[in-house]
Amino acid sequence: MKTMLLSFLLLLILQTGSLTGQTRYMAGTGQSGIEPYESQISLHLGGYGAPRDGRFTLQWRHEGKAPEATAMTGLNGKIFIVNGSELMCSVPSEAEIVWKHAGKAENILSIAGYNGMIYALNANGVILEGKVAGDIKWKERGLAEKSSVLITVASGILYSTDGKGILHSAPLAEKTLKWTKSEMVNNIISFSSDNGKLYALTGDGIIYCRNISGSGSKWMKIAYRNNETIKEDIRLVAFLNERIYGIARDNNFYLGEHRSEGNLTARALAVQSGEKTVVIVNVDVCGLTADFTGLVKNEIREKHNLPVSAVFINSSHTHFAPVSQNWLTWQEANQRPDSIFLYTIVRNGILNAIDKALNTMSPAELWFGGGTTDIGYNRSLKDHPELYDSDVDVLKIVYSGKNQESYLFMTACHPVFSTAGKLHYTISANYPGVARKLVEERTGTENSLFLQGTAGDINPRDNGEYISGEKLSNEVISVLNKPMSKIDGAVSFFLDTINIPVRPWTKEEILAFREKNADLTGDVYAEKNVKWADLMMDYYSKGTMPESLPVYINTINIGNWKLVGFSRETTTEYSFGVKKMWPGKLVSVAGYTNDVSSYLPTHMHLEAKNYEGLDSFFWYGQPNVFPMDADKIILEKIRSLAH
Repeated sequence: MKTMLLSFLLLLILQTGSLTGQTRYMAGTGQSGIEPYESQISLHLGGYGAPRDGRFTLQWRHEGKAPEATAMTGLNGKIFIVNGSELMCSVPSEAEIVWKHAGKAENILSIAGYNGMIYALNANGVILEGKVAGDIKWKERGLAEKSSVLITVASGILYSTDGKGILHSAPLAEKTLKWTKSEMVNNIISFSSDNGKLYALTGDGIIYCRNISGSGSKWMKIAYRNNETIKEDIRLVAFLNERIYGIARDNNFYLGEHRSEGNLTARALAVQSGEKTVVIVNVDVCGLTADFTGLVKNEIREKHNLPVSAVFINSSHTHFAPVSQNWLTWQEANQRPDSIFLYTIVRNGILNAIDKALNTMSPAELWFGGGTTDIGYNRSLKDHPELYDSDVDVLKIVYSGKNQESYLFMTACHPVFSTAGKLHYTISANYPGVARKLVEERTGTENSLFLQGTAGDINPRDNGEYISGEKLSNEVISVLNKPMSKIDGAVSFFLDTINIPVRPWTKEEILAFREKNADLTGDVYAEKNVKWADLMMDYYSKGTMPESLPVYINTINIGNWKLVGFSRETTTEYSFGVKKMWPGKLVSVAGYTNDVSSYLPTHMHLEAKNYEGLDSFFWYGQPNVFPMDADKIILEKIRSLAH
């Protein structure tokens, strides 16, 4: 009997932490970088439909000088150029770039490197080839199509163009070059290829890209001379080791790279009590879709046996990360995310951060504190300045016996500034990244997490990520230096779906709307409306027109702290509404959780027909706005669920 009693007491201590009933938590954090690979050359930043020409990440880093060049290619660790009647080469990886003789190049217009060979097009329309071994010796390979002036080689296919919209291709495996004609962009002055893609530079400084495979592949703009991050007058481009190089009109030699602050991350906090574990994740992207987060959650479930409702994925909503969701009514470069960035970099970043958090869990105490900030204001309902949730919520994780702490903090404000100058074209976590860095530096900690609150109608007061980040970090540290409430109690989690019915526009309404906007070419808003109308008609033709809009509510309870996460760009009053349901309880409310597929307005936005209540639904490609009583339906459902 005595032995049984001792065993019971031991079990009680393991489950609760002590004989007094204090809950024993295990906690761990992890982070993983989600910066794009340099081999992706140039990606479009998400979050803005303007400027119309786009916001691409490419910038040129000066590497030295090149001789006068009329053609360029990369091969076997070297960059080759045509300098007059001479072929020259250099090794960009060396500390000092030195250009050396590599062979003759009389009358050569264009060169292309592939599989240990250099191919050339001369002024007589003859294709030449030569092995890269000592002084290159040329031999004839065949004839180019008439009027060809530029060539490149990719995946065993020789491509040539006249630079004026005509593209020809011929397999090198065949003894005689047999050319097939297709279309390409116009005004091409340099032509290259890499990683299964063709690249074309125009005379006015635009770089286009096209996948070689795929019947539906199109030429897409990936960079242009925007006079902020790209001012160089690049005249030649070439690829070497998955990097792009350029030579400008003034013979300066450049290496292309992403312009970035280098602070995009996925971060995770894992908390366990008893047999239940929850994971809270934040990702430095503008938004993610339910399809994507569902895919990731299923992987986590299979690997770690965690229910999908126990995984809370929040987007920081920075407008300075590469596109991470479909924007089908925007300009082409903005319409779909780069598949490698989303499904490799972001996906792996989330999974790696969660792995680290779960694998580093150790005994910890959790504390909660709150403060306020003035970094934001209600940009939408300006007659109601009180509609701004200025709360700064802070969760402190104190690891037992380690003299180590981690923090989770959240507030509500769009990460949208600065929209001027080079920062507008720079990859950045924006003010959340600044705040995280400052908190960690000033407290000597690592792995702080930021969660985005109900920021749908909240913009920063200050035009600068550093000002907002400084203010927020100061308040977080102030909260940490005050008495905080200890968290105690069981862990639970819930994921609910509230389907809100909507009435799609009729076909007649859609076609009339399209006709009204169709002639306003060059107007980014009118072009968006035309794309929206075409998207809706496509839904009708396929029988896939949505008749309801789902809102997902992810609730995490860790003792006496409740975290409620809304999907979509949630506006302020949803936070106020939820907090009123649990007076006296520690309640935090996030937006941008698990799915960001439109704004989530209240009746006030819908009545005002402002951006959040009307126009944003066209940008998001939604069939209609929410009904006037959507906020009432949603909040009443949350109240009745009482999770």
